[in-house]
Amino acid sequence: MDFDLTESERRFRDDLRDFLDRNLPLEWRSRHPKEPWTDERRDLARRWQAKLAEGRYVALDWPKEWGGREASLAERIIVQTELIRARAPRIIGHVGLDLVGPALIEHGTDAQKKRFLENMRTSRELWCQGFSEPNAGSDLGGLRTRAVLEGDHYVVSGQKVWTSVAEVADWCFLLARTNTDVKKHAGISALLVDMKQPGIDVRPLRQLTGEAEFNEVFFDNVRVPKENVVGRPGDGWKIAMGILAHERGPMWAFMFHGYMTEDLSQLLALAKRRGLDRDPVFRQRLARAHGDIEIMRLLGCRSLTAESRGEHLGPRTSLEKLFGSELSQRVRELAMDVLGNEALVGLDDERAAWEGRWLRFYLFSRADTIMGGTSEVQRTVIAHQLLGLPR
Repeated sequence: MDFDLTESERRFRDDLRDFLDRNLPLEWRSRHPKEPWTDERRDLARRWQAKLAEGRYVALDWPKEWGGREASLAERIIVQTELIRARAPRIIGHVGLDLVGPALIEHGTDAQKKRFLENMRTSRELWCQGFSEPNAGSDLGGLRTRAVLEGDHYVVSGQKVWTSVAEVADWCFLLARTNTDVKKHAGISALLVDMKQPGIDVRPLRQLTGEAEFNEVFFDNVRVPKENVVGRPGDGWKIAMGILAHERGPMWAFMFHGYMTEDLSQLLALAKRRGLDRDPVFRQRLARAHGDIEIMRLLGCRSLTAESRGEHLGPRTSLEKLFGSELSQRVRELAMDVLGNEALVGLDDERAAWEGRWLRFYLFSRADTIMGGTSEVQRTVIAHQLLGLPR
């Protein structure tokens, strides 16, 4: 495997770096690539996404006619890596760009593409994804949200949970059951729902960190025009599986590697200030963290190579999800041990190391082995689908 960039990829990277130097003011740069969302950061992120859209550095894999570049996977990874390196604001419209947009491009009508894609690309409209429910998380086939056709509208009732950015979203890409007379996966449809209409109640879910990045969303007789169905009625499961495939794989692995590399550099500096870099036990744990983060990058390289050969990744993405989630928890636990008693200082206390980020990351990391597919589910997928072990 050749880990070096090609000549064209180097030119692409250098052009991007030049764009960032010219368009990313110092005051816009984050202190950390995963800075918590505030109203101010959200407003800045929308302006930054619009600026990136001018340079066609978002929606890179979209067709050129819809504002994309039809970029290669390697070029998309370069953009992601360089944005993290430059401490650029996070992409606030990632649900639309990475998940909903590709679904509309593949399955949507021309009218849907014209209505939604440009506003999605430039962040004029933000999207959330209404998939998980209280009793349908890992098994989306069990969802209970109903959409009943009445004339030229579907009437939607039900509940979604763990819905990121629903509190600011303009639209929701919703999975709902439109047919109860067929097998459960066959009766699901995908609908485009206006989040600003009556009958929708968004309730933030307060996390251990004190923030509310996820929401419960309740739909009470919400009317959705039938032309807002994506694909045909009953295509929802097929479309959803295509969307979920975007959430893992090499893009996720390289994004994770970028964030964790930044965190480890801060942790090493903290350990040196405390003299723990000379403690053999801590040295071994820090060395393991460095090696594991590099393994994460190599897993991404392997997936990138496989995709470039036209291979279907499928269950192999479970390896990256499992390894990355548990690595995140190990590094956060190591940070707590390095901090010692200082780890008890509150998140908002000005005395907290790295402005309280370590405690915030540690608390948030408890969810890493749950969200996006639990570690137990990932091990089951690896055992049965990769290793061929009996059920």
